[in-house]
Amino acid sequence: MFKRLSCFVVALFAIASVHAAEVDLTAGASATVGVRWAPVAFLDVGTDSHEWAGLHWQPVATLGFIGSRDDWRDKLDRNVAIAGAGVRLVDWWGGAFVGLEAGYVDERTDALSSHEQFISSLGWRGERLVVMVRHISNADLFGGRNLGETMVLVGVVF
Repeated sequence: MFKRLSCFVVALFAIASVHAAEVDLTAGASATVGVRWAPVAFLDVGTDSHEWAGLHWQPVATLGFIGSRDDWRDKLDRNVAIAGAGVRLVDWWGGAFVGLEAGYVDERTDALSSHEQFISSLGWRGERLVVMVRHISNADLFGGRNLGETMVLVGVVF
């Protein structure tokens, strides 16, 4: 399953990069329940925006890394890679955006307790700077503890 999804995401990135209108490289910190922090980094690639019913949206693909934590209470001791694809609503309120993606993680932890995940983002994007809050969770649809990861990301726009 992961190999098929990986091939799909790699193909999506290849297609998106050919038509890439926006590339964001971000880093920051993620917290899970009990405010236990971990380093994170993400690469987001978006194509040109489209209009539908007065809304501007763009397809987006994401690759990311969430670092492990030393913790005796919860199973958070694994680095996690995540790949996702979905849409962003863009070009409203001075560069603000909101995104929703389906994602897949390579390792399960108590925070990300299934391979299937949802990635939601709220942020602002300027000419050279992007700032966002991102949450990754399985929405308690696929079982496990489902503590989730909530992160603050800052990065550059290419």
